[in-house]
Amino acid sequence: MENPKMAFLAFCIIIAPQIFLMVKAQNNPLVPAIYVLGSSSVDSGNNNYLNTIANANKWPYGIDLNNKRGRFSNGKNLADFAAIKLGLPMAPPYLGLSDSDRGQIKTGINYGSGSCGILNTSRVGDCLSLEKQVNYFTSTVKNDLPKQMNENELSDHLAKSIFLMFIGVNDYNPATNQHITDKFTGPAFADYLLQQLFQQIQTLYDLGARKFVVHGVSRCEPDDQEGTCISRYYRDKLPAKLTSLQASLSGAFFTMYDAYAVYENMVDNHEKYGIEEYQNPCFVIETQVLCPDRSKYHFFDKYGHQTERSCGIAMDGCFNGTFCTPYTLSQLATIH
Repeated sequence: MENPKMAFLAFCIIIAPQIFLMVKAQNNPLVPAIYVLGSSSVDSGNNNYLNTIANANKWPYGIDLNNKRGRFSNGKNLADFAAIKLGLPMAPPYLGLSDSDRGQIKTGINYGSGSCGILNTSRVGDCLSLEKQVNYFTSTVKNDLPKQMNENELSDHLAKSIFLMFIGVNDYNPATNQHITDKFTGPAFADYLLQQLFQQIQTLYDLGARKFVVHGVSRCEPDDQEGTCISRYYRDKLPAKLTSLQASLSGAFFTMYDAYAVYENMVDNHEKYGIEEYQNPCFVIETQVLCPDRSKYHFFDKYGHQTERSCGIAMDGCFNGTFCTPYTLSQLATIH
């Protein structure tokens, strides 16, 4: 029979330190804050406060998050999992905060807005374009954060925080982009879109931002010159553009969230994750039929929004895998 004292000693030596490190990690986040800019894949409820049909303030959105509405998923989204991985609270929606609340939060805010894009013209009804989101962040930096920290502390806070920029999909969607892609070739539109994106990144950099995760947008086969999915040009051009931008902006670091790699992994390895359906959505909007087990689905609805389970898998791969390059989210958080 096993000696109880020896078993307890083994627990103290092997298990207890691991528990201590887990608790310590929760009490000591890797970064001061996460600031989220983007569209529906990261919107945590801003569209609830706007006049738009592109909202998630109804059943069954949020059904596995205590029915908290506003996320375009059954539960936590990509931004939520990024915050959790970094040891931070999930960033609240900017429009859901009072002026008083905004002056007290220093662990991050979510400015994301469903149906919006990099371009001001990409939208369905009211939404927060990237420019508007950056304007709101500017107000955060100039009006809210100074209530909690001095100038040096603010500079350090912004330099160490993570800026999650998950936007651009709607600029390629004919339902939201006013058919602007008809006016460009695929490569030319990618260049134009990236130019507009980098103008906003420059503004964030000038305000003090230094660490960026930028969405690769496309789920298309990279470099597929025979295909019809023009968003691949954006994804193909982005890594080199980010490398060039990092070289020109002193102290800045950029990594790309590779949407293609995420989807390819799901197609190839879905069984490993217990995902039984990676093509059809869990929630059929037309019939209002919801699948009984959301954990077995990759997509939550027909618009390509991911389930909570799928978002968790994707952010695991970004934090400590190959979905974010050249830096993992973990590396980006600790780089100086």
